Amino acid sequence: MKVGLYTVDMPATLGGGFVLRDDLLRAASHFTGRHALEQIRMSSGVHLQTRWKKGWNLLRGRPKHDDLPVAAHLRQDVLKKGIQLLWFNHIEPVHIDVPYVLNIFDLQHRLQPCFPEVSANGQWEHREAAWADNIRRAAIVTVGSQEAKEQLCHFYGVPLDNVFVLPFPTPQKAIDIALGKIDAPALQDVRAKYGIRHDFLFYPAQFWPHKNHVNLLHALALLRQRGREISLVLTGADHGNRGHVEATAAELGLSDLVHSCGFVPYEDILSFYHDASALSYVSFFGPENLPPLEAMALECPLILSDIPGVHALHGDGPVLVEPRKPQSIADGIAYVLDNPQAVAERVKMAKTVALANNCQLYWERFQDMLDGFEPVRRCWP
Repeated sequence: MKVGLYTVDMPATLGGGFVLRDDLLRAASHFTGRHALEQIRMSSGVHLQTRWKKGWNLLRGRPKHDDLPVAAHLRQDVLKKGIQLLWFNHIEPVHIDVPYVLNIFDLQHRLQPCFPEVSANGQWEHREAAWADNIRRAAIVTVGSQEAKEQLCHFYGVPLDNVFVLPFPTPQKAIDIALGKIDAPALQDVRAKYGIRHDFLFYPAQFWPHKNHVNLLHALALLRQRGREISLVLTGADHGNRGHVEATAAELGLSDLVHSCGFVPYEDILSFYHDASALSYVSFFGPENLPPLEAMALECPLILSDIPGVHALHGDGPVLVEPRKPQSIADGIAYVLDNPQAVAERVKMAKTVALANNCQLYWERFQDMLDGFEPVRRCWP
């Protein structure tokens, strides 16, 4: 069966979404197996025109998929290349009467609609419009965890047999560095570059409320009350919440410990992983997050939110904490600082899990899934 991987240009500032799409596309370009995979790339301009057209259709009371600019381009490409099944990786599908696979990153607008980034300014309505009908119309839906499968079937009434769990792979560059397949960039003196005086925690997360920077700061305040001084390095683009995070740090008397570095080069990211006492990934959203897997591959101790599904994906390596409770987060940090031998054993276990969870395994599972659909697809041209 010939599968077309639909892609559009995405900025690196998208974060984990960019890394996942980029890794899978790179892996697909070298993929050989029982099914043929071919990229179908659309320019960001055509994709933007399509979004405007959908909005215009809705305003005029017409079906939003009518007469879309991208549909003509896609239909022509699909016919030319003999594509039998399309694959949309968390991109709203284009309907051209070709069955499709839809990969869903998360359904947090349904699970935790209180967060403004998934509800405010029309975001809830936009997400629901983008996914509800498209999920139900998909030949196959893929998700990153068993919990996500159960949630999707519950919210949208999709048959269980139509939804497949394909855990998101560990970022390939981290795996290649860990295995010595590529040379790691030279370690940078990030302490001097960013003025970091103490041992530090690393949190590479864009500034969204759900990333839970604020409760992490309250945990640092508790540690300071106990006489423990540890800095916090934050990287990632600001989506409107950085000011609130920095104001909270000031209110708690922690401004001297918090380093907001913005979007930094990859060699600095690697150096932060190398030098950090731990990655403190205390997000409310998950468990299908990529930085924890990256840290695991690169032997950085991991403090991780204890949310449904996290153990199945990450094993026994991470130190799990309750993201709503600063006391729990502080205790997790203290455990990492005070138990180096136990943490070293956790790091070994975590690395084994991360290295096994690679793009090759993802594509093998993807092929198995396609094997089940092929007898259905061959029933029409």
